[in-house]
Amino acid sequence: MIVLYLDQNYASRIAKYLIGQVGHAHFGMLYHALRASDVLIPPSPFHVLETRGGYLLPTLMSLYREFSRGYWLRPWLEVVRLQVARDGIDLDDLLARRGSWEVAADLEPLEGILELELEGSFLERAWLAREQIAKQLSFTAEKTHTLPFFWLLSRFLAFRSLDVERYPRESDLADLVMAATVAPYVDLLATDRYMRELIERIGFRGQVFSGRHHEVVALARLVEGT
Repeated sequence: MIVLYLDQNYASRIAKYLIGQVGHAHFGMLYHALRASDVLIPPSPFHVLETRGGYLLPTLMSLYREFSRGYWLRPWLEVVRLQVARDGIDLDDLLARRGSWEVAADLEPLEGILELELEGSFLERAWLAREQIAKQLSFTAEKTHTLPFFWLLSRFLAFRSLDVERYPRESDLADLVMAATVAPYVDLLATDRYMRELIERIGFRGQVFSGRHHEVVALARLVEGT
């Protein structure tokens, strides 16, 4: 069995294919490949946050019933606390047999983190970001030094602070926290182009796919028959 996380971009495109909207045939190819594979695809509180009860919600709920095997992602801060307590990662710390389409991810503990003023080299900025993340989440900086969530999110923030040409989006914080939470645990992560490139640029070694046509096809071929 492989564990795949579909972010809201991917899940919505599959849902649009399922309700018959045009322009999503390659996501249909992925859907049928997933049906032929041994794959676990859990929903998460991030999906609830970004769906906001929209018209795709019934289709998304049906999609995840088909592939989740009854699992949900735990709330991100619960995952982080378990990661700190374990001083490492285990898939059981990510997945739970509880969850609700009425409970969205709460990003308030990291409020203002995107406005953090970072200076110096990339590594100096990442160090400052990690200290601030730990402080806002009430952990000691030493305790979080080597843990994946803090390693990823601090480098996301450092890189973002250097990327002066990119216009910020409303979903940036949710996207960054989602990736920092999920990427260390899953076998495959399907997300948008910016997040895929960001994850690659900071040096994280994982299988990440964007929604570009050839990457969706590559993901479909990878999972087919597993």
